[in-house]
Amino acid sequence: MSKRFFITSLFSLIALTMTAQDKLIRVDSESTAWRKKNRQVRMFDQEKARLLIPQNAEFGVECIPSFSPEWSLTYDSAAHSLVYKQAEKSIWYSTYNAMYKKKSKTKNGRTIAKRKMRKKPKDYVATDVKTYSLAITPEQLQMLKAIWKNAVGMAEDGTDNTLDGTKWEYFIEGKRAKTKSEKHRLVVFTNELQKAVMTGDSGLKDRLIDNEFQRAVSNLEIMPTL
Repeated sequence: MSKRFFITSLFSLIALTMTAQDKLIRVDSESTAWRKKNRQVRMFDQEKARLLIPQNAEFGVECIPSFSPEWSLTYDSAAHSLVYKQAEKSIWYSTYNAMYKKKSKTKNGRTIAKRKMRKKPKDYVATDVKTYSLAITPEQLQMLKAIWKNAVGMAEDGTDNTLDGTKWEYFIEGKRAKTKSEKHRLVVFTNELQKAVMTGDSGLKDRLIDNEFQRAVSNLEIMPTL
């Protein structure tokens, strides 16, 4: 083995180790918060916000698909852009494995796999997140704000924390509202807008924002004041 190869391999190993350390989420098992009911939901919400919501997000939508990686679409006031973030692996199942451990049980000659809550959550490696952005005009920003206010005002308010179906949670100016796809048509709009951001299609973005805004106005719906 040459000296050059050895040094190159050593640097690569150091770089990989540093990357893993940056992604390693250390759970504060001494705090009282994780011991309360719905502790995994609390942990999931915290990680979802950390990974998917930009620090300067003014408004947006979080999407929690059933059995699929989570994503978010937000307006970042610092970047003046729409930002789409998608987890490469499910954040929910990452936190699930940190909270639970596998436990096998034999019954009638059959091995049954079960999960048991850990006494202390284990550290885990956070999933990677892909980020896309697309700039919008000041005029489109005002139109989107109106659309998002309407979405929060019209969406079904809920306190359900289960992940048994795809859910969207809209937020703006401190107000939030949860909804399911079959109950709120704006889900179609946010999905299409997400595709525009992901592909960098400014033309599609312009048409979507203008059409959705005109539809909301023509329906004689009063935009709620938050």
